[in-house]
Amino acid sequence: MTNLDRLTMPPSDYDPNAIQLPPLQIGPSLAQWEQQRQVLRGRWLEFLGHGPEQVPLEPQILSEQHFGDVSRTLVSYQVEDGCRVEAYVMQPTDGECLPAVLVLHPTTSQTIESPAGTDTRPSLRFSVNLARRGYVTVTPRNYLWQYRGVADERWHESQTTRLLLETWPQWTGMGKMLWDCIRATDYMATLENVDPRRLGCAGHSLGAKEVLYAMAFDPRLRAGLSCEGGVGISFSNWDAPWYLGKRIHTRPDLDHHQLLALAASRALLIIGGGAEPGRRAEGTSPGADGPLTWNYLEAARPAYALYGTSNALGYLLHDEGHYLPPQHEHVVYDWFEHFLGAGEPTAWHRET
Repeated sequence: MTNLDRLTMPPSDYDPNAIQLPPLQIGPSLAQWEQQRQVLRGRWLEFLGHGPEQVPLEPQILSEQHFGDVSRTLVSYQVEDGCRVEAYVMQPTDGECLPAVLVLHPTTSQTIESPAGTDTRPSLRFSVNLARRGYVTVTPRNYLWQYRGVADERWHESQTTRLLLETWPQWTGMGKMLWDCIRATDYMATLENVDPRRLGCAGHSLGAKEVLYAMAFDPRLRAGLSCEGGVGISFSNWDAPWYLGKRIHTRPDLDHHQLLALAASRALLIIGGGAEPGRRAEGTSPGADGPLTWNYLEAARPAYALYGTSNALGYLLHDEGHYLPPQHEHVVYDWFEHFLGAGEPTAWHRET
């Protein structure tokens, strides 16, 4: 079992002055922080913009497969009026009142097929691996590949993003992704064998970016894993039109240490591959999260301390590039086991 406390301690060469972050007022009391977080939450939601009103999910089962000890069901549900999303539901063939994890896929033309079984890197098959450990998983397709009848395998040309922003000009791409995460969690919570008190989310790369927002704005999610999303706005392509857009550069008061603080007191693990990794597996790219990510966590940690959950914000920096090395894979499942459990609710969950 991983010593989770080690994931909360910066390395000896951590430099608290290595990056200048926008001010983040936390406390000094919990009551004061609760007021501060509402202001901060409102500031971010205003920036993300708004789209549709909530509509009934109207779920449909499209197909079902069995793979020994787990099943995989392709479903669809409504996220906007007349706009549906496809998702895989994976689960053990036996079990009830199970924890469930929303799994958000990375940037790949295989979309939901990747974490649900076909990724060439087995350590990133979060949907399969969690289901085999006793979790229900829901893996929705990101709007970039399919939106309102437009399918775009060349998502980087932003045809789906252009349609989105034409349909909802007051929205951002990241606002849409957050909305779809909330709707996916709505659906996940309705599944009859799911314990709605034990919900989490996990994602790599693109999916890791979505996890940051889902954890910040959906309090139903009790534990999250963000693997190689690039926490800082300057770390990766957050200003792309399908995320926050160039307008984020006009808001020096916003950065993602604030999202980490909004996720308190729930459990959030960041995994980084090293912005300048010392070694990389063949076929992998440099990492999106490196040593500077510690500064973001440490800026947010006082919010967790106010709840007495400082151990619920962790960082694993493996320094091997933009993926999850197999030798570190166990940390992911130890994290979810500790904070969500694969059987009865954990002591941590019962107490919080």
